[in-house]
Amino acid sequence: MDNKGAEGQALSSPKKASASLSTWKAENLIARARLKGIANWIAEHELWLLSVPVTLMLFVGRLPIRIISASLLLIPIPWVCRRAAKGYLTARTPMDLSIVVLLGMALVGLYPSVDSSISVPVLYKMIVEFALFFGLVNSFHSERRIWAIVAVLLVAGAGASLLGLVGTGEMAYDFSTILGTHRDFVLQLVRHLNQAGFNDNIVGGTLAMLFPLNLSLFCFGSKRRSRPLLAFSLLLIGTTVLLTQSRGALIGLAVALVAMAIWRSRWLVLLVPLALIGLFVVSRYLGVKQTEIVDFFLTTETIRSAQARFELWQRAIYMLQDFPFTGIGLGTFSRVASVMYPYFLLGPNAVVPQAHNVFLQAGVDLGIPGLVAFIALLTTFSITAVDTVRMAKHTEFEPLAIGLLCGFVVYLVHGLVDAVTFSTKPGTVIWMIIGLMTALWCRLKSVEQD
Repeated sequence: MDNKGAEGQALSSPKKASASLSTWKAENLIARARLKGIANWIAEHELWLLSVPVTLMLFVGRLPIRIISASLLLIPIPWVCRRAAKGYLTARTPMDLSIVVLLGMALVGLYPSVDSSISVPVLYKMIVEFALFFGLVNSFHSERRIWAIVAVLLVAGAGASLLGLVGTGEMAYDFSTILGTHRDFVLQLVRHLNQAGFNDNIVGGTLAMLFPLNLSLFCFGSKRRSRPLLAFSLLLIGTTVLLTQSRGALIGLAVALVAMAIWRSRWLVLLVPLALIGLFVVSRYLGVKQTEIVDFFLTTETIRSAQARFELWQRAIYMLQDFPFTGIGLGTFSRVASVMYPYFLLGPNAVVPQAHNVFLQAGVDLGIPGLVAFIALLTTFSITAVDTVRMAKHTEFEPLAIGLLCGFVVYLVHGLVDAVTFSTKPGTVIWMIIGLMTALWCRLKSVEQD
């Protein structure tokens, strides 16, 4: 009996060990599934994490740099979680290679910088904007989320308009005369609020990029309940852009609206040459000289002649010639120009923070390799945007696609005379536009392939 009992225990031991092993495997699988679910939830809410560094970058000059640096640690968390939950770091886009080169050249640009306290925050800003781009691309999983992100962008535009209204500088041309008896009050209010330090051209160019999106959704969108809010936003943004009197922004907006009109009716393209001929005839009849037209488009409150503008661009070209591979350092245009390339027409004490041309500024900050990557990024995105408009035709996303594309047109046109780019805070808006359009392209492309 003792031998049989011993044999029974010996036979039952492997069964118990096998059952214990199966239980352990099952518990392990459940724990992995839970961790995978948590990782997936974090990856799905990437934009919530990114909202922290994006918000902090708005106060980069007022917060300790260590706080900004710490916020960057949030960026890789959803990437790691996405890799664990879905098997990839981020969705692939046509702009990936250009962004990698831009980021690499930004790191290289720290070497020649004369002031790291200026260049490092600009580098941080670029990292946050690139992360925001990929965050938007990875967050378009449902139509509800798409429209929620668009709503955030529109609300941000309305809020920026209010800030622009209180921070817009003194008007170069006195539009307040149309207000009659309220003229003096308006001028005193504008002079007082000018202490906020807003740059009229930057504010105008940024808000002009959002105006076509508002207009397209208001006129052609299917969501009628949102039209009162869109109408209010249109009025607010349009008024702010007008008060900034940024000619680059107004010209860019005009070109974008023409493009939107042509999209609605191809026959309107025939009116473009007729309109140009009409403007030429009217200007000749009024005796307007070509130099006056050029001065009107190229002058600002600080750059008071076309020759001064050309001198500024010449200084940027000199910088490109002297620092072709590395650039002068992120955001250091003003510091380098005042020491190595002093102005004559602008005056030796002139403080100009950037090259007033988005392409020259990219070359100055990132060198010729960075400029090539920047042009490649814009070219690739342009092709992607046009393809998105094509795929979105006759869908509810068509007004969104054409509004984003026309906003990008404003950026390109305005960028010829000003630079809403890496070193400026409103540059985040253009990356939101690029990210939204690319995310829409990825979604429509997957639907088209299915």
